[in-house]
Amino acid sequence: MQPKVIYQKIENGHVADMKEQSFIAHSLLTKLTGKTVKHSETGRPILDQSVDVSVSHKEGLICAGIVPKPYKLGIDIERIDADINAELFFGSVITKKESSFLKTFCSNNDLSLTSGVAIFWSIKESFFKCLDYDFKPGKINILNIFKNNKVEIGYSVEISRLMKKRKLKLCSIKTILGKKYIYSQSIMKGACF
Repeated sequence: MQPKVIYQKIENGHVADMKEQSFIAHSLLTKLTGKTVKHSETGRPILDQSVDVSVSHKEGLICAGIVPKPYKLGIDIERIDADINAELFFGSVITKKESSFLKTFCSNNDLSLTSGVAIFWSIKESFFKCLDYDFKPGKINILNIFKNNKVEIGYSVEISRLMKKRKLKLCSIKTILGKKYIYSQSIMKGACF
């Protein structure tokens, strides 16, 4: 299952505020489907019962994606050169299980630790958007990122139970590293149990 994804870059150095970026993201969904965007109780964008959608925006780049039901989609974009102190993310976003893999991944791909943290954040954000659940980055572990951009994860008992309760099966997670941005997507399929 490949989602339909559309991007829009804000040109001329204009940096849209969050409200404007959200409006543009919803406009992209309308462009993809011809339908009006509404929101669930959790704030997730919804169109109708036939599709699932996800949006993300970060400093001038906005994307929106759509998949047919029973699939669910979570997408995220982050800046590769995020201005963060990577060490502050260890223990909260980056688990002990992940820390050595993250450092090896960064070394093998000639990436800074900051870029690695942004990649892991994006992967986890797309997963929790897809699950439509509070962002709890320590509840999943990134085990591997393959050359074909596919991601292997492990998750906690809590997440495993939640997925079973919601009858969801993880189909795929992938991440694409661009020059300025990281794009991650997670796809699950509903009614699998």
